[in-house]
Amino acid sequence: MRFLHTSDWHVGKAIRGHSRMDEFIAVLDEVTRIAIDEKVDCVLVSGDLYEHKVVTPDADRLVFETLAHLASEKIPIVAIPGNHDSGIRWEAFNPLLTPLGIRVVPWVMPPDQGSLVEVPSRDGSEIARIACVPFVPERYYGTAAALFAGSERWAQEYAQGMGDLLEAMSLEFRRGTVNVLMAHLFVTEAILGGGEVERTVSFEYAVPPARIPPTAQYVALGHIHRPQQVAPAAPARYAGSLLQLAFGEPAPEKSVVIVEASAGKPARVRTVPLRSGRRLLDVEGTIEELRRKALTVGDAWLRVKVRTDGPVPGIVDEVRAILPNAVPVTPDYPRAAEEEVAAGLMALRPREQFLSFYRSKHAAEPPAVVLEAFDEVHRAVEGDA
Repeated sequence: MRFLHTSDWHVGKAIRGHSRMDEFIAVLDEVTRIAIDEKVDCVLVSGDLYEHKVVTPDADRLVFETLAHLASEKIPIVAIPGNHDSGIRWEAFNPLLTPLGIRVVPWVMPPDQGSLVEVPSRDGSEIARIACVPFVPERYYGTAAALFAGSERWAQEYAQGMGDLLEAMSLEFRRGTVNVLMAHLFVTEAILGGGEVERTVSFEYAVPPARIPPTAQYVALGHIHRPQQVAPAAPARYAGSLLQLAFGEPAPEKSVVIVEASAGKPARVRTVPLRSGRRLLDVEGTIEELRRKALTVGDAWLRVKVRTDGPVPGIVDEVRAILPNAVPVTPDYPRAAEEEVAAGLMALRPREQFLSFYRSKHAAEPPAVVLEAFDEVHRAVEGDA
């Protein structure tokens, strides 16, 4: 059987208030074309189809048009929600999607209740068993673990418990089927791509690669935005995001994964590069240096630091006249000590500013639920990149 593995679409993500919908349209059209050209038996989407749980009409339209296009080509889709998605929304849509061959597993659940999806090959000669593990927030982990027999030994740290959960899911694999595990989680040795929600890639959410079941012929991972293989015992890969999502992210190397597997045989894995989307670049220099660099940046989104001897009225507008795609523009000049303190705080990312405020106000770290609420509100308001 042949699969296309993709992940972390993040449709609806803006960049400092600027829409990127044209880029999402282009790259999802590219993914759909690859699936058709490769004649895949199934598309695997391992989470974060959207940027926000509260979805805009444009983002919803594009995601459902993409799924419908694949379904019209008789290509089944199996998907799971990531930490940016709403399981409740997907559960509500499932009665409409399932008859079209679009299977979304909205929650962690036992295999006999819907988390194990069977998909036949185009010619009917083989069957894939796809064990699905959507993202599990730490505060809901106990609820997810309680769904499984013997879960009392899993009421411990997240890494141990999630490893046991993955192992339990893999018990449903069979020798005569193509066995795939799909999960949205953070594997400890993964290299971050940029733009991941900080708390969900922290120690509290880390799962060691050794806990990935070796009985899976392929493990389709989502959550980390940089494409990479992570587990030595099984072909486990992050497909990565479709677009470069954050300034500071390494040069785009975006791709989808094509997986070929037959029952009882090792899977063969290759990547197909994605060409759509604009780069996110850091640019700095004096006004004159920026004029020269304007000839080389193309249509990239830019984070600009302009060097001056001191405050210059209208400098931001002048930079944007030279570099229209500059989204943040920061003047860089020598400052007095008190200005350095203020500038240092302003240079922090919004989440770090909130942490600094909370610590100074309460002399303690904010609870996890407060941080998660801040992250969700911030993403909804700014689409920060």
